[in-house]
Amino acid sequence: MDSRYQPQAIEAKWQKRWEDAQLFKVEETPAREKYYLLEMFPYPSGKIHMGHVRNYTIGDVVARYKRMRGFNVLHPMGWDAFGMPAENAAIANRTHPAKWTYENIATMRAQLKRMGFSYDWDRELATCRPEYYRWEQWLFLQMAERGMAYRKESYVNWCEPCQTVLANEQVEAGMCWRCGKPVRQKKLWQWFFKITDFAEDLLVHCDLLPGWPEKVTTMQRNWIGKSVGAEIRFAVENSDAVISVFTTRPDTVFGATFMCLAPEHPLVPTLAAGTDQADAVAAFIERISLQDRSSKAIESYEKEGVFTGAYCINPMNGRRMPVYTANFA
Repeated sequence: MDSRYQPQAIEAKWQKRWEDAQLFKVEETPAREKYYLLEMFPYPSGKIHMGHVRNYTIGDVVARYKRMRGFNVLHPMGWDAFGMPAENAAIANRTHPAKWTYENIATMRAQLKRMGFSYDWDRELATCRPEYYRWEQWLFLQMAERGMAYRKESYVNWCEPCQTVLANEQVEAGMCWRCGKPVRQKKLWQWFFKITDFAEDLLVHCDLLPGWPEKVTTMQRNWIGKSVGAEIRFAVENSDAVISVFTTRPDTVFGATFMCLAPEHPLVPTLAAGTDQADAVAAFIERISLQDRSSKAIESYEKEGVFTGAYCINPMNGRRMPVYTANFA
């Protein structure tokens, strides 16, 4: 017997045996306890790397362990194949996004099979295929019809050269990760989900999740972000406009001396219009619109602001308060 391990021969032989025997094929078996195991789907970027090997090896160990314990294990594989990464890579390689994506899927599928992972490849999916994303569209339409999805104007990260909206993660040092040009804040119509309507149910069920680490459920509670407080309305002097402020400490309003609005707040240009501050406010808004407005970035900026030229009235004590626009709001 050869004392050295010969992976080219040994692994290919046994992987062929597993495939011929359909060892990892999963069918409904009511008599066996079910176990669903899913690692995050990879983005088909070209070839797998050590991060893939580590992640999917851990999952495969769990899948095999559960099978040996008698569970009917569903362990699928798919491809997170939609979005700008595919478009960017296709442009860089001067090819069509579909061609680039499906060629990469074929390459990475072959590599994962060579790793011997115990997937049921009959259940493989790709998020760019119509037979998959039609159900995402169907689900969205169900939510829209029931009023759970709605449209409103909101500020987004906008890259003018690419003519596209960017996620915060796609903005690097205020620049587009695709073309390297400055990203600005732009107001566009966007779709939103009415998560806040279900905040109470979500919070209740955070406490009912079996086996979830406390750290994870705490993160979920923080994301839901329930706060108990009061909404206080500040009338703008010589105007019908009202500034609504939510606070968990209404008792501190007695000591308030000024009001601060974010540069993207829709009232800011209106408050400055016709005042000596109009040009200064417009210049400030334009400059701040080129900054990264993610919460992490805002925390690192030097605090600065501009007087809008308007005043509001503190409803607790009648104090006349100047209204500023500032980059930290």
